[in-house]
Amino acid sequence: MSNSVDWVYASGSTWVSFDPMAQQMLEHLWRKEYAATWIASQSFRGPVFVDITEMTALYGSYAYTIARRKC
Repeated sequence: MSNSVDWVYASGSTWVSFDPMAQQMLEHLWRKEYAATWIASQSFRGPVFVDITEMTALYGSYAYTIARRKC
């Protein structure tokens, strides 16, 4: 049984995994119970504002629902 997790964001009707660096940053935020901050992500073309409490990622003028799922 695996205890790994996958951080994903909704893009239309598809869940897309964040890149490995963003995965680590998001998991750190989750474990430390930080509410929100900017992270670097290769999944987007610039910094992304993530809110762990609201489970959203903001990039430009778009908001994406994010999720933490066990693999």
